[in-house]
Amino acid sequence: MRKMRQTDTLVGRRTAAIVQAQPLMVPFLTDVLRCSGHSQVLTYRCASAKRLRRAKPDVVIMDTEAANAAPLALIRRIKLNARTRIVVIAGRDDPAWNALARALGADAILGPSANRQDLFTAVRGA
Repeated sequence: MRKMRQTDTLVGRRTAAIVQAQPLMVPFLTDVLRCSGHSQVLTYRCASAKRLRRAKPDVVIMDTEAANAAPLALIRRIKLNARTRIVVIAGRDDPAWNALARALGADAILGPSANRQDLFTAVRGA
């Protein structure tokens, strides 16, 4: 549960966190976040809710594979004391799981067919 790297050390107006199991996705996700106005982007291979709440990101992009096999619990714990927007990248379309994730606090859930525009829209909250 160690932080992989901090892609920007500037104290920015908007902070984002990426919880991603696949390092190859990080540059793509970082680019989308930068285009949506996030000047500080933190990346984690996996992360605890406590670590994410301490970072106080405006948005978290979470890969379900990187959530320590308990993405629903992580969503719930992040939302306990934070107004963080949570965008979940799910490896499969499962309407029941998606409904549960939304009920626990996920703001957007993107399936395997999502594209860059879908991600940008989910991050911006439009």
